Amino acid sequence: MRLFSTTLLSLALLGTVPTACCSSTSSASNSCQGPDVTPTDPGSVQVTQLGAGELNAAGQKWPYQLLKLEVPGRAATYAQWFPPRKPGVSPTVLITKPYDGITWTGEAVDAKWASRGNGLHPDDSEPHHGPGSSPIAFTPTTPEIISGEAFIYLAHDFGVLAVFGRFYAGGDLQNDRDDMNAGMRFLAQTSSVDTTRIGVFGGSWGGYEALYAAADAPASVIPKVGVAVSPLSDFAQEVDYVSRVVPSRVSDPAMRTRYQQFFEPYFRRIFATTGGDPVTTPGADYSRWDAAHLLDKVQTPFLILHDDWDTLIPVEHTRALVSLAPHRYTPLYFQNAGPVNWNTLAPDHGPTLAANGTVLITLSVAHLIVKLGAAEQTLLIPHADGTVRTWLQGVRALQRQDRDVTDVAPRLLELTDPRVQMYEATVGSVQPGAAFVAAQVNAVWGTAFTDATIRAALESGLPTP
Repeated sequence: MRLFSTTLLSLALLGTVPTACCSSTSSASNSCQGPDVTPTDPGSVQVTQLGAGELNAAGQKWPYQLLKLEVPGRAATYAQWFPPRKPGVSPTVLITKPYDGITWTGEAVDAKWASRGNGLHPDDSEPHHGPGSSPIAFTPTTPEIISGEAFIYLAHDFGVLAVFGRFYAGGDLQNDRDDMNAGMRFLAQTSSVDTTRIGVFGGSWGGYEALYAAADAPASVIPKVGVAVSPLSDFAQEVDYVSRVVPSRVSDPAMRTRYQQFFEPYFRRIFATTGGDPVTTPGADYSRWDAAHLLDKVQTPFLILHDDWDTLIPVEHTRALVSLAPHRYTPLYFQNAGPVNWNTLAPDHGPTLAANGTVLITLSVAHLIVKLGAAEQTLLIPHADGTVRTWLQGVRALQRQDRDVTDVAPRLLELTDPRVQMYEATVGSVQPGAAFVAAQVNAVWGTAFTDATIRAALESGLPTP
């Protein structure tokens, strides 16, 4: 359940390769010892700095710290922290990093996986691994790569905290949830953080982590805004989907096997927390791992982006979550034309989302920065030349099929915020967001809007096809 990150567009905006240096000196157990219930009070988190470095880019420097965060009774959490450079308090974005492999913790498990390198490997750091267990993918990262992803927020004088879930290191759902909670606790006790302007971002398994970071956030640091891409929001429904819905849709035995092998490592982690299949296992408890729990716990408004042909986390789960709290969860659906052929559609997060990956990044980053930026601040939003227009051409085609695309206009409207400047690195263009959006809409719908009229027009929705 992997997703691309914002690194690509951030580095395009950066225009240079960031450089950094760091060191590590510590180690800790990776055993999963979290409590049954994740407390939401700030509590205490012990912070140990394991290394430091700086992002050198665009003629400026942004220092960062490599941190070990320890909450009593839990396994250690690791994070890369870019403190705000401005005096006083600043907005901060927490980015969930469930899969990224890090080498600077001092733990043997990280050294083992680093020695294996990028690729598929046995999931043998997970306690319930055994004969027949599926391998998992390992993707190493570096402080430089994380710096590139953070740059778009750093350039706006935000702080950035990347929290590593380290899926490859084993553990269970509670362990990942504890990691995100440790990150939120760190923000709660960090004096340079504007606790009224915190954002959280994650995709897929990291989308689950983003939702639960908000659910468990101490009262003093409840995020102002969240973005979740293809998030896993209901684990009971996910187990039911893989175990019973997929077999009812997929008749090809080879494709069924692909699904089972892919999800086997996830099921081990889910069952380690919940006790087993919610339908067939007596006593299995999903009460803290479903949409109803999120409804009760999450106060943060979230933008959720989801492909309607997502075969890993079906879009029906997001539709159900939105229906429970439409005032809190705002969806943007990447829709596909035509019927789904389940026997040929590979297990992934959907073809339209993949084809519009840079658009997804543009819209996600814009949503966070517009919500967190200062009233008089220039907000620079990256985009890739031609991609927004191509996406909108697909949206217009959906309109002609009488599909509901009312969720698109609000996202374009956000780009017309008077503070927004759209930046495209490869052609070096910068233009006001309203002028950019007007040009895209006019090119696709044949309209004649201007930067002065596009906002009012979009408030009524998209033009007719």
